[in-house]
Formats: sequence, structure tokens, C-alpha cells
Amino acid sequence: MKKFQKILLFVLLFGTMLIFGLIENIKGVSYPLIKMDFQATDVQQGIMVSMLSMAYVSFSIIAGIFLSKFGIKPSYLFGYSTLCIGLFAVFFMPGFFSTSAALFLIFAGFGFFEIGTNALASRIFVTKTALLMNLLHAFYGIGAMLGPKAASMIISIPKFNWRYVYLLSLPLALIFFIPSVFTRFPENTISAGDKTKSDTGHKSFFDALKSPMVWLMAITLGLAIIVEMNNSNWGPLYFWEVFNKNPETEGAAFVSSFFLIFTISRLVSGPFVEKIGYTRTLMGVSFLTIIVFIVGFSIGENGIRLLPANGFFIALLWPTIMAVAVVIFGKDAPVFASAMIAIGGLLNAGVQFIIGLTNKIFGPQWGYRSSILYTVLLLMAVILLHRKFREYKKA
Repeated sequence: MKKFQKILLFVLLFGTMLIFGLIENIKGVSYPLIKMDFQATDVQQGIMVSMLSMAYVSFSIIAGIFLSKFGIKPSYLFGYSTLCIGLFAVFFMPGFFSTSAALFLIFAGFGFFEIGTNALASRIFVTKTALLMNLLHAFYGIGAMLGPKAASMIISIPKFNWRYVYLLSLPLALIFFIPSVFTRFPENTISAGDKTKSDTGHKSFFDALKSPMVWLMAITLGLAIIVEMNNSNWGPLYFWEVFNKNPETEGAAFVSSFFLIFTISRLVSGPFVEKIGYTRTLMGVSFLTIIVFIVGFSIGENGIRLLPANGFFIALLWPTIMAVAVVIFGKDAPVFASAMIAIGGLLNAGVQFIIGLTNKIFGPQWGYRSSILYTVLLLMAVILLHRKFREYKKA
């Protein structure tokens, strides 16, 4: 692979993660405002969040099947196409569910991004996988940190509302969409220093579904997604409905603070993950996340200051799980990881709806607080994964 081509791929890979994080996490500001604008109920809000997660899952599955047959580049092109259409359409939608349909297109693009970026990363991150995965996903965190702040600034402009947040995101997507059309992607080779070797793999998406290890890692990944997404999906609503905090200010500040710490963690923690070990790191950060949640919810309104600290631990979950996948599945990692992402996303979609029902049945304080339960389940899954991973390395 030529040096210039490799630079373009790195720019595209890291840039895509940046706008992925930015556009996805403007929801910390836009979701409460969409709910207020259309006077939606908690159940309707839960349906919307679940539907968007389903879009992510459905198109992750499509992307995984497509990737196994046609390669990485189509995932990027399709992802950017649906993202741009969705960002434009949101501005014109008149009702709650038509707006949800436009957001569906955006999350469909995210599904293809998720598969495409991790597939490309598995091709070029052949050494120090956890370190480079954490650095890559730090760019997601940078975008996620900037997104709510930018959304809050846009909404503060007279005559602008949450719709403009999506419309003004469109030029950012085009900056990386256009180069992706002309950039050459590695499909059948993987670089290792100055050497290039064949790495086509031979497993399909459906072969991946037959692997018990894929299912274990998918459940672990799904629980990690739940624990991460609960902060931006339900954190601002929790502070608004329980403590009457303005989602445009305090809610946005919470999400931005969470992702600031989240991003710093991914920027600095990679070497420590390599030294401590992948699955040991997962066990440690899962346990510490439980502790921060318990303390943060116990101190009530003051928890707004403490709960963002969980970003430091939660940040390490996704990239480290993906690093484990690269080690275990080797040349089949792109396709097997797509199955993991699809299953994990499906689990997240179902749980997000359950959290909406939790708010409806037990009160608005309990949806976000249920993150403790899902983190305990995550810790149990990680302990089992640690045992299986040790068996794999001994084999």
C-alpha cells in the first residue's frame, strides 16, 4: 500500500469516527427538545429510541452481509449516502414519527459506519491493536464531546431550533463523503510493516452466527453499548425530569463533560490496556463503573458532577472488546465483528425500549438508574469472556 493512500485511509477512518460521534451525540440536546416540541410521552420516546437502535442493528446486519461479499468501501458509500439524506430530511418533517423516520436514515448510515470503520481498522491495525483502537475511538469521543456543545450553540441563535442542528451537520458529512468516493480501500490484503499478505478470509456472516464465542462477545458488546448509550440517551432526561435541569444547558453540559473524560481516557489509556491485558482491563473498568453509578445516584442532584467521571471507564469497553475480537478471530475479524455488532445492537435496541417502560412504570428516576443492573450483567459477561480468552491463548 502506497504511503499517500495509507494517509488518506487514516484521515478517512479517523474523520469518519469524528463526525460519527458528533452527529450521533447531538441527541443529548435534540431528543428532549423533540419530545417537548411534539409533546411525546415516555413510551413514545422509548419507541423512538428503540426504533433508531433497530435501524442501527438492521443496517449493521446488512452491512455485514454486504461486506462479506463486496468489501469495505460500499459500507462507507452507503453509510454516507443515507446519513446525508437523513440530515436533510429531518429539517422538513412535520410530526414526531415522521421525524423519527428521518432519524432512522441517519442511524442506518451509522450501522454501515460501524461495520466499515471496524473492518478497515482490523485491516491496518495489525500490532498494538488495543492502543490503536482506543485512539481511533477517541476521535468518536471528541466528536461526541463537541456535538452537544455545538447543538446548544446553534439552538441559542434566534429563530434556530433543533432542526437546524441536523441541517448544519450536513456539510461536515460531505467533507468526508466526497473523498471516500475516490479513495482506494484495501479489500483483499492487509499491511504488516513493509509486507503485504493475502487476508481474504473464508467465513461468511452466517458462519459467524454459528460461533458460540461470537455470541458471548456479542452479548458482552451489547451490554457495553447499553451502559455507554444510557448516559446520552437517558442522562439528560433524568436531570430534566427529576431535578428540573434544562436539557439545553445542564443536559448538554453533562453529555459534553462525560465525553470529554471519555475521550481523554481513550487518548491516554491504550498503553495501560496493552500492559494490564485486554480482558483484565474489561473486568476492572466494569467494576469501577458500577461503583461510580451507585455513588452518583446515591447523592442525588450532586451526582450531576460525579456521573460524568464514568466516561473514563466506559470509554475503554468498546475498543478493548473489539481488540479481543481481532486477536481471537484473526483474518475473519471484519465479518465476525459485524455479527457481534449486529447482535449487540439488537440487544441494546430491546433494552432501550425496556428503559422507556421503566420510566413509565416506576418513574423517571429509574430508567437511567437501571444502568447499575446492566453494568452488573456486563461484569458477569466479562468474567466469563476472561476465562474463555485464557483458554484460547493456551490452546
